[in-house]
This record gives sequence, C-alpha cells and structure tokens, in this order.
Amino acid sequence: MRSAITAEFLEDQIHPLSRRYEFARALFIETSGLTVSSNLNQTFVEPLAAQRGVVVSILHNGLIYEGSSVVHGARDVLRTIRQLENSVSQSRQKGNLQLAAEQPLRFSSGAQMTDELSEADKAEFAARLAREIKARKKLVAMASARYKQTNTREIYVSGKKCLEQHLPRFEAIYSAVLKDDATNSTAQIYDGFSQKGSWELMGENLHLIDGMLADGERILGAPRLEPGNYECIFSPSLSGMLAHEAFGHGTEADTMQKGRARGTEYLGKMVASDKVRLYDSPQLEGAAASYHFDHEGMPAAQTQIVEQGVLTQPMTDHASASRMGYRRSPNGRRESFDHKIYSRMTNTYFMPGNDDLQSMIASITDGYFVDRATNGMEDPKSWGIQLEALVARRIRNGRLTDEYFSPVIVTGYVPEILQSISMVSGDLHINGLGMCGKGYKEWVKVTDGGPYLKLRARLA
Repeated sequence: MRSAITAEFLEDQIHPLSRRYEFARALFIETSGLTVSSNLNQTFVEPLAAQRGVVVSILHNGLIYEGSSVVHGARDVLRTIRQLENSVSQSRQKGNLQLAAEQPLRFSSGAQMTDELSEADKAEFAARLAREIKARKKLVAMASARYKQTNTREIYVSGKKCLEQHLPRFEAIYSAVLKDDATNSTAQIYDGFSQKGSWELMGENLHLIDGMLADGERILGAPRLEPGNYECIFSPSLSGMLAHEAFGHGTEADTMQKGRARGTEYLGKMVASDKVRLYDSPQLEGAAASYHFDHEGMPAAQTQIVEQGVLTQPMTDHASASRMGYRRSPNGRRESFDHKIYSRMTNTYFMPGNDDLQSMIASITDGYFVDRATNGMEDPKSWGIQLEALVARRIRNGRLTDEYFSPVIVTGYVPEILQSISMVSGDLHINGLGMCGKGYKEWVKVTDGGPYLKLRARLA
C-alpha cells in the first residue's frame, strides 16, 4: 500500500532546514514486491514485506549528519528531523567538506506500473514452466522457475530539487539439474534475465531455456582443462563480469579515497588496449539497474570510465567527488534508507567494437571460448581478479571443437588482461541477474555486459 508521504510534504520540511544549514536533503524510499517460484514439487507465492523509510541529511560545519527512520506516516518524518537537529546542535565537531552547489530541478517519472495478472495465474505459469523444463530433456532430474517483481518509489528533496521516480524491476531465473546415471555425473545450470518492467515479462526470453539445457548436457562429466595461459574468446556473460570486477570497486571514488584501490595510479593513463571503451550508465534503456536520479539527487548520465584504453573517470558520490576533486557522476547509492551511501556501479559494460565473432574465432590456433559466468571477485588494492564460468569450449586452428571443459577459473592482473584485448565484436549484450555487495555486505542492483572479447588470460 502506498504511503501518504508526498514530495510536497518533504519540501515543506526540508526547505526550512536548507535555510538554517549549509545543505539539507531528504530521501524517501518505499518498496514492495512479490516472488513466485516452482520446483516441480511445490509452488510458492511470497509477498515481499513492504518497506517505507526516510533518511534526512544535514551538512553543518563541514560535516554530514544523518538520521533515518521507518515511516508509517508524517509523524515519523517529523520525529526524524527533530532528533537529527538535536544531534547537530550538540555536536562541536568541525570538518572541511564542501558540496558542489545544486542546480534547480523538478522531475517526476510518472505513475507506478499496474499489474493485471492474479497471483493464481502467476503461480500456474511458474509451475507449468518448471514442468516444461523437465520435459525438454530426458537427463533433467530437477527443474525450477522463479520470478521476482519489485516496485520502488523514491522521492529526493533538497533546497533546490524535488525529484520522484518509480522503478519497477522484474527478474526471471530458470534452473535445472541434469544427471547421467551411466557416468554418475551431474550438472547444475541456470539462466534468466532481469530488466525494468513487471509481470507482462513472464513469457519473455523463454528461448534461453533451450541454450541452458544444451550447455547442461555438454558439461555433464566434462573434465577440467589443463591450467595455463591461453588466447580466449569471452562471451558477453564473461565480458560483463570482467567489466564489473575489473572496474567495480577499483574505480569507485570512495574506495580510492581510502587508499584501497590501485585504479588511482592509472587515472589519465593507459590501463587497457586502445580497443577498450568502458562505460557505466544508469540511462541504459530497459536495464534493471537504470534510474532517473541517484540517491543524492544527481540526474542519470553516462560515465565514461575508459576511453581508447585510458582510465578517464572514476565513479563518484557527492562526498568523494568533493574530497578528491573528481567530476561528480550519478553513482551515489544506498541499499535502503537505513544504509550508508557509497559510490556504486549501475549498468557497467564494454562498448562494442568493429570485429565479428567468426573472425575472432578464426584468429585463434589453440584456445578457448569461455561462457556462462557464475561468480567473480577482485582485490581493488592489488587489482587481481578471479572469474568463474561453467563452460569452456576448445578452439583449434580457427574452429570451435566439440571439446568441452567445466568449470573454468580465470585469474590475472587486471591491467595485463585488459591490455591483451586485441579484438572486440560489434554487438552488445546486457546481463541483469547480478547484485553487488559493498561495505557491510550492503547490496544494490547492478547489470553488466559487453560484446565478445578476444584476450589472453590464465585459465584453470
């Protein structure tokens, strides 16, 4: 149920604060949603507990003070402001933070999307699809289909801005366990999508299931490949994870500010081959991590992180941009109203190039096509990286073979991997199933992607 909190009400409370202090703002967030899942034996319909809350921020004597609260009504907002002002009045601390002046802006993204499907219809669709996944391949032992839809409404108000946005996000995950009794081998595999929208997307992208099951059969009993340095083709799934892990926390300005990111050493320098262009953008049409403004009221815009191999711009929030003298980017994000703000990724991706996939494969004498990324991690301080994938397909003499290996681990030093990129395909694919953790495992929605990339990496 939508709360009675309005943008006009928040303006009435924040404008007096803006006159009393150096800066004041409020962010109101409410979220609701529904998860529907089926695993052949059972079907679950689980409403997500509605969350409504506000965080109020005041800049006073060069320091930011914040107060947050769950919101049931207007009184909760007023109480939060009173308590915050009391804390500010008792503080004798001083800092040196100066925030850039905001430009006046009013904006509303319009009404929240409506949902015409009943819960019974949603449950039946998920159950039917799980049965269909099971029926498509004899070796499928277990199958499931899961859908999750969330509706988020956000209001940002400061002395000069009044912004409101509605962010509907829809996610589908299909999964299967394949089992071959003759070889006593099993393989677990999944696929899906996440993008802006609602339950009208339930029947979209079902073609992913056939590719998922085909790869599941191929990796049943597949051996591990021999560790070594190889020429590789990364699918967009791997390209996206490389973009996220290589330029994630390592180029988030608050991480740089704390001396925990080696990316600082490469600003303005070549960090990749001149074929590499990499962006982060909450403006990407239809992407699950897109929005109209960040949690500090910064309008969405594209951030050019790498251009022709040069690391040009980190991702920033208001405070880190001010303290380090970087250009502000729209990357100030919170997990929720009661979590800290950080510089966070949104949709992070390699830009397409001019090569075609067949030519890329033909250029490799002995290497691997690596697909279906599952997990990744990086150490921003040393800039080491590790990516995990389910499928590695051998390339010999410029042709894809029927030799499959699983799983595969990619490791290396980020600049070395990026500088080895020699070919970039002309297509762009975005994967929206990811979440990104930071701080005390505070999670935000992210997507990543890119074209096919030819590069060298260590595989195991």
